[in-house]
Amino acid sequence: MLEPRSKPRSSSPTLALLLTIIAWGLTTLPTPDEAHAWEGQLWAGAGLNNTLAPAPSALGRWGPGLQLGANLQLGDFWKVGVDLSASYHPAQVEGEDSFQSLVVSAAALEARYALDVFTYIPYVGLAGVFYPTGPTSERAPNGERLGLRATLGADYRYSRTRSLGVAFDIHAPMTAPQNFPLYAGVRAYFAWHFRTF
Repeated sequence: MLEPRSKPRSSSPTLALLLTIIAWGLTTLPTPDEAHAWEGQLWAGAGLNNTLAPAPSALGRWGPGLQLGANLQLGDFWKVGVDLSASYHPAQVEGEDSFQSLVVSAAALEARYALDVFTYIPYVGLAGVFYPTGPTSERAPNGERLGLRATLGADYRYSRTRSLGVAFDIHAPMTAPQNFPLYAGVRAYFAWHFRTF
């Protein structure tokens, strides 16, 4: 006489739980579009700028400056940006030499490489600069018109939509980049971040 076949056991609760966790994990992984979403950044800053000629000494002539800019992140590390800046350098008299006040204004297009994987985000940038009222030099006493700018900076991303940053800029004439520094600045800024899509 044949014994009745035993009923198959139901799946183990542990296995069911494991499969549920794996399925949930796969559905919550970011899609490629989300991973490569472009991020925008608007920023405003203030700092000190130094025009090195004409100046009463090799230390140059310092003055206050303001900057406004926008960046667009193109991937995990690269950004492009535009910015506007202006600085005022007051008149000075040193002995028999007098130096008229000078306003330097600039518009820049920048490529930036940022290690955007930390709360603190260091970056380097290289920009082409147009000076509506340019820094003067011995070779351009009426002011340079085109220049190159190298930037070293860092952002502190304290929330998803805001950050604070500091940066150091150094400028050189585009037609004679070996004649640097032409103009330099240090700035602190506040930035607002947003997703473009």
